[in-house]
Amino acid sequence: MPKNTFVIAADNINVIGSNQTRINTLKGDAATIREESQTLKLDTYCQLIAGIAGVKLTAKSNLPPAVSSSLKGDLMDVGQQTESMANKLVKNAVGARNVFGIAGDNITPEMVASVFADNEITSEAKLIKAVSGEAEKSKVQLAVEKIVGRRSTGKGDKGKRVEGDKWLGGFTYEEIDEFTMMMADQLEVRRAMEAAAQEAADKVDADNESANEMLDQL
Repeated sequence: MPKNTFVIAADNINVIGSNQTRINTLKGDAATIREESQTLKLDTYCQLIAGIAGVKLTAKSNLPPAVSSSLKGDLMDVGQQTESMANKLVKNAVGARNVFGIAGDNITPEMVASVFADNEITSEAKLIKAVSGEAEKSKVQLAVEKIVGRRSTGKGDKGKRVEGDKWLGGFTYEEIDEFTMMMADQLEVRRAMEAAAQEAADKVDADNESANEMLDQL
C-alpha cells in the first residue's frame, strides 16, 4: 500500500462520523449518556483500528507520516473530530495495534471489538491505560508515581517502550515532605482506631464466652 495513496475505507470513516454526531447530540440521564458515549467511542476505535490494520508501520511502530497526515485529515473532515481528538484517536489506535497485535488486510471492526472484549477494554479510559502500560502497574506503583513522578518513555526499535531522560510529574520536594508527615500522622490514627476496634471485639468475644460458660453450668 503506497504511503501517499492511503485513504481509510469509506465504511470505517462514515461510521466514525455517525458515532461522533450521536455523541454530540446525547442528552438526558447522565449515566445513560456516559454508557452510550463509551460504547460509541469504542466502536470508533474499532472502526479506526480495522481501517489501519493493513498499513505497514515504521521501524518504531508508527504510521508513516503521509498516512498519519491523510488519516487525521479524514478524521477532522468526514469523522467530525477536532484536531486534538484526531491526534488522540490515531495515537491510541496505533498503540492498540501494537499492544494487542492487530494487523492484517482482513481485520474487521467486529474482530477488533472481540479483542477488546477478551482484554476487558470497556471504555476509552481502559484502552488508554492498556496502550500506555498503566494497566500493568499496581496500585502502589501508581500512587508512588503520582507523588514522586516518573521517568519519561519513548519508542525504540519495533515500537518497544524505552526509558527516556526526563522526569515527569510528581509533587515538589516541599509537598513530598508535607505528604510524608501527614501520612505518618494518619497512620498513627489508623493504628490507634484499629487497635481500639480489636480490643472491643476481643471484649465482646470474652463476654460471650463467659455467658456460654454460665449457660453450660445451668
